[in-house]
Amino acid sequence: MKRNTLLLLSILTLTLSTEVFAPPSYHTLVAPILQHYGTNTTLYSITLNGGEHYIIDLDAPFSWYRCRSPRHPVACNSGACAVARSYIPPSCPVNNTFTGRRCHCNDAPVNPITKSCAPSQSTYKDLVIYWTNGRFLTTGMHFNRSYVSCAPPSLLQSLPEEAIGVGALSRSSLSLPSVFTDPLGQLVARKFALCLPSWMEARGAIFFGDGPYYRPNHLDPSTDVDAAKVLTYTPLQGDSRSLGYFINVTGISINGNHMKLSTNVPYTTLKSNLFKTFIRAFKKAAKGVFQVTSVDPFRLCFIISSTNNGKLIPQIDLMLGNGEKWTIYPSNLIMQVDDNVVCLTFVDGGETAEHAVVIGAYQMASNLLQFDLDQSRLGFSSSLYPHGATCGDFNFTVAGTV
Repeated sequence: MKRNTLLLLSILTLTLSTEVFAPPSYHTLVAPILQHYGTNTTLYSITLNGGEHYIIDLDAPFSWYRCRSPRHPVACNSGACAVARSYIPPSCPVNNTFTGRRCHCNDAPVNPITKSCAPSQSTYKDLVIYWTNGRFLTTGMHFNRSYVSCAPPSLLQSLPEEAIGVGALSRSSLSLPSVFTDPLGQLVARKFALCLPSWMEARGAIFFGDGPYYRPNHLDPSTDVDAAKVLTYTPLQGDSRSLGYFINVTGISINGNHMKLSTNVPYTTLKSNLFKTFIRAFKKAAKGVFQVTSVDPFRLCFIISSTNNGKLIPQIDLMLGNGEKWTIYPSNLIMQVDDNVVCLTFVDGGETAEHAVVIGAYQMASNLLQFDLDQSRLGFSSSLYPHGATCGDFNFTVAGTV
């Protein structure tokens, strides 16, 4: 008997008025995404304001940054304050601040790595992002008085030193997609697309709007690949426990051999009972590859020689509730950890994991993922490599400059 599983798409990594009006022919905004290596994790950041790096969090209710004193405090009676205070963690009680007769809003942002929180002051911040024609940058767009949290520097613990805070990409009305998109879809459609780079030196991209999302075609340099045209769609699901994004998964297929998931979590993580079944099936499908001692945190590692070149590593298909499948190719399944040694980048989340399956950033790299908020659906490309494209080659040069 099949049982659907809610699968959380999680990156841990990777904020309305306007001053510059959109060029009529452009309806998409773009910002660079950088990859950062941390302790036992890989994080991604969005770059705003010409050089401010915010770690991407698909589950954060609002963006926050390192700030000792807010320049533009948020009033307690504002709608934004009411929304932000509805997400205060029980472990971090916060009271508003009174200056004379004025009440200033306080909130409690959360560090996505340590899960620690801190009482912080709400503020407004101007954010700058660029319009794009899908190939390069055109003009800048200023979003004035965007809600962010002015957090103490101590909350940055365990985040990359380049990062000044966290950029929220959740379903919250205070997140970056809500700031940068138009509820009526006349300026920028209510959708955003992530294209995470596969290596640290590359810059991926995040698009807000319909696209196009052009990528250079390395198979035919005379053409481009519009990644928006190679997407397959599946419905997004809500979950009362999270502001993140979920999809229905009915099973996993390894080289065509179907393996069911029975219940409902920074590499793709499976609850222990599912992980054990998955590993047995993967070993069977990869029986021609020589297994070696595991390398923490991975449980299954192999010798890859110049003769087999990884061709014996099976691909994985996530079987989705609407009948579609999301193919994860070996390039998103294995990581080289030593000379000729690679490991399967699926990990055991333990018996008490909150979610049965969480897709990690490594499996999303070099995929285009479009979060369509109006139609409540996820568009996914699977790997862009078969189309001759990657996520690390968008031209972030402003048109007309060197």
